[in-house]
Amino acid sequence: MNLPGNKDIQRLLDEEKSLRSRRQFLMSAAGVAGMGALGSFGFSLNSLAAAATMSSAALPTDYKALVCFFMFGGNDNGNTLVPFDQTTYNSYLMGREGSLARPLGITRLREELLPLVTPSMTDGRQVGLPPEMSRLKALYDQGKVAILPNVGVLAHPTTRTQYQSKTIELPPQLFSHSDQQRFWQLGVPNYTTLTGWAGRMGDLLAAANSSAAVSMCVSLNGNNAWQVGNSVLPYPINAETGAAEFWSFWNSNRRNAMNALNADPRTGNMLERQASRVYNRAVSAQDLMRTSLAAGQNFDDLFTGVPGDIDPGLVEDYMEVQENFKMVARMVDSRERLGHKRQIFFVGLGGFDDHDSLADHGDRLRIVSDHMAAFYAATVRMGIQDKVVTFTASDFGRTLKSNGSGSDHGWGSHHFAMGGSVLGGDLYGSFPSMDIAGPNSVEAQGQLLPSTSVDEYAATLAKWYGVSSSDIPLVIPNIGRFARPDLGFLPPV
Repeated sequence: MNLPGNKDIQRLLDEEKSLRSRRQFLMSAAGVAGMGALGSFGFSLNSLAAAATMSSAALPTDYKALVCFFMFGGNDNGNTLVPFDQTTYNSYLMGREGSLARPLGITRLREELLPLVTPSMTDGRQVGLPPEMSRLKALYDQGKVAILPNVGVLAHPTTRTQYQSKTIELPPQLFSHSDQQRFWQLGVPNYTTLTGWAGRMGDLLAAANSSAAVSMCVSLNGNNAWQVGNSVLPYPINAETGAAEFWSFWNSNRRNAMNALNADPRTGNMLERQASRVYNRAVSAQDLMRTSLAAGQNFDDLFTGVPGDIDPGLVEDYMEVQENFKMVARMVDSRERLGHKRQIFFVGLGGFDDHDSLADHGDRLRIVSDHMAAFYAATVRMGIQDKVVTFTASDFGRTLKSNGSGSDHGWGSHHFAMGGSVLGGDLYGSFPSMDIAGPNSVEAQGQLLPSTSVDEYAATLAKWYGVSSSDIPLVIPNIGRFARPDLGFLPPV
């Protein structure tokens, strides 16, 4: 009888591990599919079969990255994408100010707006961006930025009548920060789903990063639900140093002793063995990050400090987001050294919960605009602008009607997608009515009923990223409920 050698045993163990992971993925999908709860996964036998038969031959061999810029608190849509034609602008003033005379003074002055050319708006309406978003507007004019109006979390396509008569399922806890942030990131409006739609993409495509010791999902904003998969997890890093120093506070003797302790094979205790694996993996990732970043560019000249006229209270936020995007650029530059064919990044900025005042909202939008534009310039320098898409997300939008000096929790909001491959210079979706009693408003303060679902937004990004059409329901489970699985702001693949 021929006994297997060490290499054969390791190969068998690796194969068993791979099969076990596949079984766990399929069992998880099948289990969730049977729940029948609001927003439950709509997996079919065909999509399960597609996952089961997925092979390395289907994995991408090119490079692509997605960068999510999450505006925590609920970005005010009313002062982000603003009506520019006089008739709709007057409706905007009446809805937000209650008068054409701007008694509250929180609305954007029409003469200060940066008007946009929007070929898809054929009804005579025009829109513009605030002056603080001039850098993003320049990229829009170059066809590198697309605008996605009135996007929000939906369980089903929903009309105003259905909402008001309560004849359709709605996302739980509408207008709640924590719930809507979570549902946005999960891509499924229920409390039983444990993985985010970026994490599910990672589960399908992580094998493309066959030699990577660092997760493809990297967060500059701590842990998040969006990047959590069954096997892929977010890897939080520091904007200044990269990987957190695992033993930075130890002296060399302690560090060497800890390394030696965890180098022991520990064949006798499963918990000790697993603890050593985790430690060794973390130290290995830290070392790889340090050497990879040190060998690359720093992009300091593209991220050039704080403008002198920004709100002094936002200087720290401005610098933090600047450092975050600079680190994302350095990570993209390190992609080959890290062994990454696919990368997913998460960047965040808080302070958009503008109940008390909209006074600093313009400068927050300036942070968004300036650093997205600087990051795009970094991708151009690397020659991979067509391979990276940056997009915005937020809990929800805010009310059209002001509460006196700020705005309250809303629903639909406007978003931006940026990249060399983005089919920009236009709106993709329907710009809403500015009439508080109109078809897009569902409450007395003018909360917008979303006309585009997060599902459609996410599915468009996932398809460009390399998820096959047959596997889209594994990433965006409820996409079959919506009419537009591809919004068209990215080219077909």
